[in-house]
Amino acid sequence: MQMKIQIKGLPRAAQLRRVAAQKIDVALGSHAHAIQEASVHLDDINGPERGGVDKLCRVVLKMKDSSVLVIEELGTDIVRVIERVADRLRQGVARQISRTIGFDPNRVRPPQAAGAL
Repeated sequence: MQMKIQIKGLPRAAQLRRVAAQKIDVALGSHAHAIQEASVHLDDINGPERGGVDKLCRVVLKMKDSSVLVIEELGTDIVRVIERVADRLRQGVARQISRTIGFDPNRVRPPQAAGAL
């Protein structure tokens, strides 16, 4: 899986790049075989002088089956925003893969007891 990380308007870009790469890599690790490319965009929408809920993390995944998954979060602390995106990615990719192969874990029936009809 190839990962591209773009950072705009945020201090400590090198540190944020390492944090984002590590968190997202761990979140996608077990499903990396199904992902072609991950694009990560970190942005301070209003700029460094203005506070508020303006730190953005957007991840666009291009899956090997040609589907695309986009996860986006806003918050005041960019590291926490990255962590929330990583959690949502883990769930979203698993859901996307199960759709692709037609597996629905909620529809799996427990085995019937012997002789039960």
